[in-house]
Amino acid sequence: MIPLIKLKNKIFYNELFSNLLFVAIIASYILLKAISNLAYGASYFIAFRSGIMGAVMYVAGMYIVNLASNNSDENKQTFLIDIRIAKKGLVTSAVYFLFLFTTIIDNLQRKDILSGLPILSYLPGYDHLISIIGRLSQSISDITSFILPEQIRNIILGNLFYVLIPFILFKLLGYQFKDLFSLRYARASWPILSIYLVMFFSSGITIKKIWGFVYSLLYPALCEEFFHRGIIFRSANNIFRKVPIALLVGTIAFSLVHFPDYFFRIYNGNLLLSFSNIADLFLFGIFMAYGYQKTGTLLPWILIHALSDALYL
Repeated sequence: MIPLIKLKNKIFYNELFSNLLFVAIIASYILLKAISNLAYGASYFIAFRSGIMGAVMYVAGMYIVNLASNNSDENKQTFLIDIRIAKKGLVTSAVYFLFLFTTIIDNLQRKDILSGLPILSYLPGYDHLISIIGRLSQSISDITSFILPEQIRNIILGNLFYVLIPFILFKLLGYQFKDLFSLRYARASWPILSIYLVMFFSSGITIKKIWGFVYSLLYPALCEEFFHRGIIFRSANNIFRKVPIALLVGTIAFSLVHFPDYFFRIYNGNLLLSFSNIADLFLFGIFMAYGYQKTGTLLPWILIHALSDALYL
């Protein structure tokens, strides 16, 4: 047991802390959280404690995943992509991300949170698609009292833009998705998944809470994990051999795509609060990407993502 722990410690250090980039990421997170807290009147102790505790929590989670991971490289076979395909995929995903970012802006305009004609109205057929999905969402929502039309709309559009279209597009580029949703190599995720399950069930179960989990599972968990981890991070990891670089590149888009909603809708133009919460999201994305790298399967991380979101619904 002790030799195994020593080996795991060495792997963990070599993968992450031997590279100054990862240390810089953690330090930047702590500093950003401290600045945000200080701006709202917290003492220096409380301000830095918040950032340090958040960083410790995520790093501890990554360490647990590393400790529980399979020693063999068999699970990583589903993760590998030819480097030439991966480079094409990373460029393609960067371009496709711009479209996804545009859909976020368009949605804010359609909700009158941002002014101006919805930007994707200039795309032929897009308004008609949104209209059809809107009517379908309302019809489904009318059947039940606890399902909102907005939730059905998010599920349909999310799976169309984040899962179905990318699946077809990247399949044509040569990506393979076999065992992407397998539990065969999910052992490293079990401790984290167990913690989230206990937290989810500890406060009791209601129909509304079950629906909250199902909704979070279908959107955003499945959508974001498939595109941001299953494609972007997977591409970056096959190009950049240093784990921290792959984690950084693979998580930037995940954070940026949330910024318009955070800044314009949730925090009403408060830049500091927006960046503070984006920092939490960024660290969460790094944790999920690291877990995916260690297991080679997305399914447990989709479940963890859904449970995490459902706890706050």
